[in-house]
Amino acid sequence: MKFKEIETERLLLRKLRIEEAEHIFKTWTGDERVTKFMMYTTHQSAEVTRDWLAGTIKHYDEEDSRSLQWGFQLKSTGMLIGSGGAIFKPEYQMYSIGYNIAYDYWGNGYTTEAVKGIIEYLKSIGIKQIYSDHAVDNPASGRVMEKAGMHYWKDGSYTCLDGRVFQAKFYRLDLE
Repeated sequence: MKFKEIETERLLLRKLRIEEAEHIFKTWTGDERVTKFMMYTTHQSAEVTRDWLAGTIKHYDEEDSRSLQWGFQLKSTGMLIGSGGAIFKPEYQMYSIGYNIAYDYWGNGYTTEAVKGIIEYLKSIGIKQIYSDHAVDNPASGRVMEKAGMHYWKDGSYTCLDGRVFQAKFYRLDLE
């Protein structure tokens, strides 16, 4: 999967940059309200965010990357407000969609808009099926999936990098 910028009505989905680490840390990766249900733990410093960005950025130039992240930038102000992407999951033979957005921007439809843009891109490059999951205790994330066209698939769980386990609902979408 090759990286491509995506434009939606209100957002530009673009490459993240290493020099944005401090802003990203202050805006969402260091905010426990945002990271509560994420696979990663809340970043404790901008340096941790910088390390994450370094790992993310290396995939941008890979012609056949199986993991891409986009920064969600407001077109109206240029403010970077979140990120999301797609990563291939061999256990399901599908790409998984994930996302997070700064707390101050929750409830404005930006995440749904970004996810729809990512889905359209994946469809345009021939991806046939995608899925996403959310913690049962985070139903707002499930509403994003439903608004983006995904349908309930199954119950399950996911384990975070720090060992926390969340009961989850999985959603799927056929793109053919």
